[in-house]
Amino acid sequence: MSPAPEPAVQERTGVRIAEILVALALVTLGSFVIYETQSIRETQSVSGVGPRLFPYIIGAGLTLIGGWLGWQALVGGWRDVPHTPEHAQPDWLAFGAIALGVVLHMILIGWAGFKIAAFVLFMLIAFGFGSRRTKRDLIVALLVAVVVYLFFTHVLGLSLPAGLFEGVL
Repeated sequence: MSPAPEPAVQERTGVRIAEILVALALVTLGSFVIYETQSIRETQSVSGVGPRLFPYIIGAGLTLIGGWLGWQALVGGWRDVPHTPEHAQPDWLAFGAIALGVVLHMILIGWAGFKIAAFVLFMLIAFGFGSRRTKRDLIVALLVAVVVYLFFTHVLGLSLPAGLFEGVL
């Protein structure tokens, strides 16, 4: 029995401007994060890890990935990009659901609180990723939102907006 055929990966020559622009955007964003991280006030901690560590890691990661993608774009294009009919057009419904989830999270977290905003975000991202099991997603979203809230507020001692459910949990 022969193995299943792999997705068609088309070899091409030349440079795609879109690939270069995405790479430049990542390098620019990473450099901006690194530059702006310098303005974060450094505080001393027992562990020696300050508030600048993770922004520096994220900025460096974005810059390195952008550089790597830029190099690939210049020497023949991004690797292993499938060229099959199901990859021909973007899934705008999925993109819209995830984008709506992020925007609603930013809007809701201030007045409705973290638990509601995280619940809505999880539900819309699950839908965007293709889940159509609404009951399961509702339960998981509720559990994730509450557990994360409790972990941050009670274990780590950080303050998250309680919103409409202030005093509950």
